[in-house]
Amino acid sequence: IHAQNRAAPSGRAGERCALNLAGIEKDAIDRGDWIVDPRLARASERIDATLSLLPDAAVTLQHWAPLHVHLGTQHQVAHVALLDGESLGSGQTARAQLVFERPLCAVPGDRFIVRNAQANRTIGGGHVLDPFGPARKRRTPERLAWLDAMQTMLDTGALDALLDRAPNGLLRSLLEHLSGLPAAAQLPADTHVVTLSGDDALLVAGTAWRALSARLIATLEQFHARSPDEQGPDSSRLRRMVAPLVDDALWRALIDDTSSRGGIVRSGPWLHLPGHAVTLDDAEQALAGVLLPVVKTGRFDPPWIRDLAAAHGLPEERVRKLMRKLARQGEVFQVVRDLFYHREAIRELAAIAALEARKNDGKIAAAPFRDVTALGRKRAIQVLEFFDRVGYTRFHRDLHVMRTDSRWLDLL
Repeated sequence: IHAQNRAAPSGRAGERCALNLAGIEKDAIDRGDWIVDPRLARASERIDATLSLLPDAAVTLQHWAPLHVHLGTQHQVAHVALLDGESLGSGQTARAQLVFERPLCAVPGDRFIVRNAQANRTIGGGHVLDPFGPARKRRTPERLAWLDAMQTMLDTGALDALLDRAPNGLLRSLLEHLSGLPAAAQLPADTHVVTLSGDDALLVAGTAWRALSARLIATLEQFHARSPDEQGPDSSRLRRMVAPLVDDALWRALIDDTSSRGGIVRSGPWLHLPGHAVTLDDAEQALAGVLLPVVKTGRFDPPWIRDLAAAHGLPEERVRKLMRKLARQGEVFQVVRDLFYHREAIRELAAIAALEARKNDGKIAAAPFRDVTALGRKRAIQVLEFFDRVGYTRFHRDLHVMRTDSRWLDLL
């Protein structure tokens, strides 16, 4: 590196620098090319920016108007997608997305000038807000709030506003690209760092983390109120209910953190609130020792609550109450009201369903499932609807589709 015509170990903004490049032919380098740190080696065809027209520009820009854009030594034609209105007149400033024909390198704060479509007059300029503008939903309130946060970062150097606008976390690599600085040196104290593969991490603001944890607990409360006989959902099913868009690593870290603080409890694969735990007294344990073998022997056609009660001379409500407790412990599963299957029978039926799905592109129809299990049509449908309910499958157009992210069978 030569800075100010002298050899130097580094070059800084505002200095006139020259680089001696080895291992590359001169004709492989074009005007406008960038030499960057690998962490910044990402270009984009869409740049969100603040655009100002000169008072004497004598032009009113409409949506998708073409402009010649000069950013650094780069020169490209871009179409303007206005974000704050339907037109931009002389002397006015607004946010806009510049859509280029070829990918362009930029970082937030970079300044540019624009010339008219004939490239014979400079009509304005602006600065980059986000070099990675979206192709769709670029004018939503959430997107415009993100651009507000980008401007706050440029004005203050603080990252709080950006992290607050990323409820599902922000990649450390992206944050470093946007800010131009190592993330570790500028994160707010309550930021949660979730390690990812590939030497990256997900950064989550403390407020967003607490909001996700609160939503997790509230969802479990609703689940227990709606399904008091189930011990709780597994992690994958709960994620679909709470935050289906969050990263896997973030979800696992959230579960671990909420569990370590006592907000939720793990019972094998199942997650539940602390107050949802079930214990059996001596009499209930003795009765469970009698009833569970009967239910297990019934396999795919276990006895109903009324039949269990009649066979053992017990009140139906006592048997029903015990079976619900056993369901919370994961020993049995209630497929329909007053019909409980032993967990081994459910595991066997779930394995059969998975096998049938592999034969039919991940889908299960009631009739083939009925035939292979020797269940009646009504019972086969009830079992498949149970699988939908617990998140093992999902119903779609008269078929039950296996959920690829469900580990429900593995955890039984």
